[in-house]
Order: sequence, then structure tokens, then C-alpha cells
Amino acid sequence: MILTVTLNTSIDKAYRIPSTLERGTVMRVAECIDNAGGKGLNASRSVATCGEEVLATGFVGGNNGRLLCGLLDRDGIPHDFVEVATETRCCVNVLEPDGLSTEFLEPGREITEGELESLEGHLSSLAARADVVTMNGSFPRGLPADTYARLIKLVRSLGKPCILDTSGATLKGSIDALPTMVKPNTDEIGQILGRKVSSTDEVITAARELCKRGIAQVVVSLGGDGAVMACAEGTFRGIAPKIEVVNPVGAGDTMVGAFAVSMARKMRPTEQLRYAMACASANCMSASTGHFDMEVARGLMDGTIVERVA
Repeated sequence: MILTVTLNTSIDKAYRIPSTLERGTVMRVAECIDNAGGKGLNASRSVATCGEEVLATGFVGGNNGRLLCGLLDRDGIPHDFVEVATETRCCVNVLEPDGLSTEFLEPGREITEGELESLEGHLSSLAARADVVTMNGSFPRGLPADTYARLIKLVRSLGKPCILDTSGATLKGSIDALPTMVKPNTDEIGQILGRKVSSTDEVITAARELCKRGIAQVVVSLGGDGAVMACAEGTFRGIAPKIEVVNPVGAGDTMVGAFAVSMARKMRPTEQLRYAMACASANCMSASTGHFDMEVARGLMDGTIVERVA
């Protein structure tokens, strides 16, 4: 079973509009797609689409929290959340005809120390039954900076692999807890290491350096140019086939979910990268955030190249 932890859940609304977004005007929405959101819930759908058992946990609250649980039920995603006093947030993604995406992300509302302690006790019980645990996304307000470090150490003390997918100071402050895998982009790995990282060679060097700190797999996203992965077997670059992008939102979360599945299935790291990248590419071909067709992903695997670079 894959356990996903989403601290900052949301109701995600994808607004498809028939014309270019114009500031200061009334825009008519042609289609609205509601999903249970937050990076970990996108990862949960990825796990389920891959055919593995998944359980989603984290924080939910208020009417939006109840709606979120209903949307997960609709998607067939089992969940066991800690209920909090504040309302779950909403986020909006505006999709224009040319494929341009504009996101409006609400901050998560206040979480108390007592609610965090409730989650820690809950996580200890759930993680004991999991094969892999993922921790995804930003913090709602009120959580201390070391929240992920606390949760990672808890999961690792149970002997379970832990994937961390977050950003900025939250990611940098959690590295020393040694999650099994992290998935920064080039800017984020540069922030962790305290230097600018831009060229592919610099990415390769940075990924290897971070791996040597004790993180088993460092996967650096290069956007449309693929990804670099450093691990004990070496350093590899994955290059996905060219596709027509419909909605790229949630592709990174899909990749994390697919990595968790491939870890649980004991795939070799190079095959984990190929599998996860194919699923992420398939996500970009779907209008619905965090959804993809597994048959499309299987078709993309043959065209996904993974080559050793160091």
C-alpha cells in the first residue's frame, strides 16, 4: 500500500475558457472541472491509476473538507484524514485555448500544534502498514518549519521509504532528515546547495552531490527537457517523447505517485525513472488535473529514453 500525506489539501477547479484571458473583464467559463487537490492527492490518483492500493491522509476541514472527501470517493481513492477546525482551501487553474495555464492558489488556513500532534500519531499507525510513504506540497499556516523533518524521521524510524516533494525553504529545511527521494527542479536544488544551477552538466553534478549526503534518489526535473536522477547505480538522464500538452498541472505529482508505485514493485532505479516519466507525460495529455490514461502511459514508455550520464 502507498500512503500519501497532504498537509495543504484543496478543492482544485480547472476553468476552461473559450478565449484569451483578459484582465479587468468578465470572463465566461466554458467548462469547470472540480477535483480533490493538493499535490499528494494528485499523487494518490496516480497510484490508483497505476493499479496499486493507496491511502490518502493529511488535514481536511469544514464544508470544503467534506466536498474534498466526496470527490475522492468519486475517484475511488480511500482516505483517512485528520479533521481540523479551519476550512480547506480552494485553488483555481484557468486554461486558455492556446494551452496557457494560470493558477490562483489560496494559502492553507491555520493549523494548530495539537492538530499536528494528532496527525503524527495517526501517521505512525498508518505508515506501519505502508510500503512507501509520500509527503507532498506546501504547508498551511501555523505549522512549524521542521514539520516535514519530524514526519520524515517518524516514517524512517519505521523502516519505510519516504518520498518528499515540496519546494523552497520547506524543502531546504527538510533535507537533513534524509528522505529516501526528493524531486527538486533546477532552481530548488540550487537553493539547497547554495549556488546557481542551470546547465545540464551543473544539474548532474548537483544531483550527485545531494545524493552523497545520504538521499538515495535525487530526481531533478528539467521540465520539457526531461529529468536527471542520481542514485547508487549512477546518474541518468530521462528524455520523454514529444507530446501535445493539454494541461501540465499535476504532472510532477503524477510522477511522484508513479515513482512510489515503482519502488513498491522493486523496479530498478532506471526503470523507475522511465515508468514515472511516461506517466507524467500522459498526465500532460489530459484536461483533468492529476489524471491520466494508463494505456497512454504504457505507449509512451517505449519512446522514453533513459541514458547514463555519469
